[in-house]
Order: sequence, then structure tokens, then C-alpha cells
Amino acid sequence: MKRFPIIGFLFFVHFVFAQSKDKSLLSINDFEAKLQENIGFAQLIDVRTPEEYMRGHLKRAINLNFNNDNFEDIVKAKLDKARPVFVYCFSGRRSTDAAIFLRDLGFNEVYDMAGGFAKWTSSSKPYASNNNTTQPIAAFTLEDLDRVVNTNSLVLIDFYAEWCGPCKKMTPILNKIADQNKNIKLLKIDAEKSDNIASVFKVEEIPTYVIIKNGRQVWRGVGEMDEAELKDVIFKMK
Repeated sequence: MKRFPIIGFLFFVHFVFAQSKDKSLLSINDFEAKLQENIGFAQLIDVRTPEEYMRGHLKRAINLNFNNDNFEDIVKAKLDKARPVFVYCFSGRRSTDAAIFLRDLGFNEVYDMAGGFAKWTSSSKPYASNNNTTQPIAAFTLEDLDRVVNTNSLVLIDFYAEWCGPCKKMTPILNKIADQNKNIKLLKIDAEKSDNIASVFKVEEIPTYVIIKNGRQVWRGVGEMDEAELKDVIFKMK
């Protein structure tokens, strides 16, 4: 029997789920068209971090970091519930959460851009940048992950974030283990920039580690780990 790759299946489920969402989740083209219909009245919100926003953002977008502890207070101070709100992030996860949050606060007309800034820039849509030398960084896609899994029998995924202290402490340990075990493919995925993949794997803590063997997830761990403990896990996977 032909094995159906688990990552391919996850991609399929993710795609079907995305297609079943309500009409407030718009494709980049529909998002752009709807925004133009409401030009001068719409409130365009980039919910990424200030660093991401500076590298590149949609024109006329204001930056309200969804990860900011004061996000609710800032929203109440800066946004008008009587006007439509258009939100986006890098690939869609944060903006979806932000859209739900805004509706809970009483914003009735909220539109979310499917695929986020990564999809927008990959489609050659116009954007503004605070740094003229910066080029958009493409998100690591589910298709990319599927390709890595299908060409490596043992893959160790490290879901990290640039601001995460424990992630930085684990980096030399993970690199050392990968160097000592050539049969392991170490794949580092920024959970914020590739939040579509983090969502599929239900990553709720950073760092999170996932081991995929022959196309199947066989182990996962979270937080700082002792080098010897992680080596023991790897040894059992061989």
C-alpha cells in the first residue's frame, strides 16, 4: 500500500480548514479590492512586531503588535468601532487570532488577509519599507517542509523565535547534535514567520522540538532540555 505522507495530509487538512472559514477571511486580491472600496475609511492594521513592520509593510498600514501585553488598550485608544478594520500578519496565524479578538471587543466589520505579508510579497504586490535595502524574506511553506521530510528519513524540527532566550541557549546544543549525527536533518523554523506550520503542529510553547521519522511524527518536546537527555532521545530514534 502506498504511504500517504503525513505532512502532505496535514497540508490537505490545513487547506480544507482554511477554505471553510467565514467570508471575512479574504484572499490577497479580494483583500486589496475590499480595501480599495473602503479607501479613506478603512483601518489597515499590521499586527506583527515593530521589527517585521520596519522591514516591509502594506502602504498606509499602522503597526499594532498583537504580542504586546497592552494590545487591547492600544486598540481601544486608536481604532474606531464604526469603521471597518483590515488586519494582516506574516502568514495568517496572528491576524486570525487578532481578528477574533477584535470581534470580541465589539468590532463588527473585520477582514483578515489569508496568507499574510508573505503571500502578498510573493505575488509582487506593492509594499513600503523603512529600510531601502531590505528584501522580503519568504516564509518556509508546508510544501517546503513536505520536500524536506520526503528526502530525509530523520528530521529534527526546532520551532524557535528570535526573541526567545531559551531558544538561543538551545541553539549550540542542537547544532552540536546535528554535527555529530549526520543522519539527522536539523530544520530550524521561526514559529512567528512560519506560523502556518506552527499552527499545523499545534506549537503553543517556544521552543518546541518535533522529530519526524520516515514521514511520521514520533516525538516532541518543549522548553530547555539537557544535552544528554536530547542525545538519548536521538539515539533511540536511530
